[in-house]
Amino acid sequence: MAINIDDLYRFVQFVANKEQSGYVKPSEFNMAADRAQMQLFMERYNNPAEYQPGRPVPRVSYQQTQKISDDLKPFIKKAVVGLSSGKMLWSALTDYVHISSLRISYDYTNKCGETNTLRKGVKVVDDAELSNYLDSSILFPSLNYPIAAIYNGYLQLYPETITSLEITYLSRPITPVWGFTVSGGLPVYNIGTSVDLNWSDELFNEIAIRILGFMGINLRESSLIDYTEIKKQQGI
Repeated sequence: MAINIDDLYRFVQFVANKEQSGYVKPSEFNMAADRAQMQLFMERYNNPAEYQPGRPVPRVSYQQTQKISDDLKPFIKKAVVGLSSGKMLWSALTDYVHISSLRISYDYTNKCGETNTLRKGVKVVDDAELSNYLDSSILFPSLNYPIAAIYNGYLQLYPETITSLEITYLSRPITPVWGFTVSGGLPVYNIGTSVDLNWSDELFNEIAIRILGFMGINLRESSLIDYTEIKKQQGI
């Protein structure tokens, strides 16, 4: 179940009023909501700020635990993309953020004359590794051992004769919008122009705390218990 943007907006207004921090403008809320969810997204899949010298391993990262995988589940997508000279343009995936896995498939004829399909994983290499592969008669990439290198604007696969790629990737969370009309000089929620967050509802509190943090209101998880009870009484 996604997070309802109106529930989130009303909660932020509730806390802002309780903390005497003033009215939160819809434009400010929308901007803070997107930044808050992207902060959470970055933390869940891999935050380089937590790397230590010689140990590029954060405390939390993609697929480290089932909980993290469940949190990021709405953003895991799979696509089959056509290639030209082994190149996949990043523009083919407008919401791309991070590679999860790459696979190719190709048909071959066995000794009995039967046609079968083989699927192979693609290894992503850095520049130094790429040189080693391309300069080696033993390691040179093949359909059985394909590799890929990341460049600005495109992903290059080797061998360059590969024409199709199956990619599983993390996509950018959709930008949330609390849409509204104006009535009596005040903004009124408009479901038709609003966009909910596609995070699981169990992350409501975590995203809300981050939004409030951007607005200078510091809270801990325990501070949200009172509001939870209010929501139950209101039937929200």
